This record gives sequence, structure tokens and C-alpha cells, in this order.
Amino acid sequence: MKQRRIRLRTIPYTIAMATCLLTASPAIAASPPAAAPPMGKKIYYCHEGLEQFMPGDYYACRAKYYFQRGHYRLGLVDLEESAHWANKNAQYTLGLLYFNGDVPGVPQNRSLGLAWLALSIERKNQPPYQQAYKQAYLRSSPPEIAAAERLYKQLRAEYGDQVAGARAVHRFNREMWPFEVAAHEGGIQYVSDFTDYPEPAMHVVQALYQRASKDFDGLQGNVTVGALQSLGDTPASSTPIVTH
Repeated sequence: MKQRRIRLRTIPYTIAMATCLLTASPAIAASPPAAAPPMGKKIYYCHEGLEQFMPGDYYACRAKYYFQRGHYRLGLVDLEESAHWANKNAQYTLGLLYFNGDVPGVPQNRSLGLAWLALSIERKNQPPYQQAYKQAYLRSSPPEIAAAERLYKQLRAEYGDQVAGARAVHRFNREMWPFEVAAHEGGIQYVSDFTDYPEPAMHVVQALYQRASKDFDGLQGNVTVGALQSLGDTPASSTPIVTH
């Protein structure tokens, strides 16, 4: 059997594209930014084993767990950790929390919120994120926008896909290596809270790649699941970042 790796895909994102996002109607311009995403179904635990492979997904789950229980500061810490691993939902949520300032323990900072929202839309695959960014931008004053531009440059140096996306993909590929070897040899593997019991490593590898294809949507090229190919080069391409 052969092994495959996830690779980053180059996604052009230019100033012109960012400007197009701001051609909102007067109705949109008058609308407030969206509220923070609903917490949805109650979370009782997160798949701890996934932290090894997809920490962005794992810490986003933990943040939701804490927010559901009113532990806002703990939730904020885990949102930032999730954002560190290129989780766009976490970056979007941070943007809303800071811009709206409607969560206890999270002081309002509209410029910081706008910067996080700008970072959340660099993959262009989430229309609600783009809508929230447009609304926030159009409701911001020139000094707030100027401050957001400075903050955005700081954030993208750690949380932008060019850095954080590469970090997340490298982590996934590194941790998948022994599982892929086990799959090649017909071995058995187990991931805590992700697989119910030890099972054929090939099944575990397929499930992890399917999960990764959702977590890394818009970040990497095709994620092939099935017959594994021999390891190639490590991910190297990068993603240009949106600027104002």
C-alpha cells in the first residue's frame, strides 16, 4: 500500500477581493454584526484523542463546552488555542465576541473583533463569515478600521493560514505517520474517544482523513482516503492572506 499526505492549496486572496466584499446594500450597512454562533446541542465531552491529530477541532469543542456552562474566560482561552491551529470557526467566533462585546468577561474591542473577522474569511468558503465581516466593517469608524489593520497584521503572523494552516497540516501529517505504517502492515489502532475500540488501522486512518477533510476545508487540496500512497514531500505551499 502507498501513503498520502495532506497538502496546502494556494488560494489567491487579494485586496481587490476584499474590497468586493464591502459592496453591501444600505440595508446590510445598517444591520448589526451577527450574534455569536448558537451553542447548539449540549456537549458533555470532547474527543480527547483528536487533540493529537486536529487540535483546532478539539479545542473548538472544549471552548463550546465551557461557554455552554458559563465559563467564559476558559472558553476564550480554548478559542484562541483553536485559532492557533487555523480553525476558522474559532477565529470567526472571536471576532463576534470582541466586536459585539456581549459576553461576560470578554471586554468589547471592536477593532480587535474586526481583525479576527477579517482573518476568518481568508478561505472564502463561509458566506456567513463574509457577511458578518461586511457588517462589522461598514459599522466601524475610520480610527477603528485603522487600528484593526494594525491588529490584523499582528494576528495573521501567528493565526493566518500561511502560518497556522501549515502548522495544523504538519501536525496532522506527523501524527498520522505511525497509523499509516500500521495500516500498511495490517495492524490495529485505537484513538481515545474517537474509536469505540481497537480496530483495523486502515479503518482508523480512513476515519481520520474524512474528519480532516472537513476541518481543513478550503485549506488544502484533495484529501484522498482509501488506498494509501508512499509518502511524498512535506506540505510546502502557502496561502496569501486577505488585507484591507
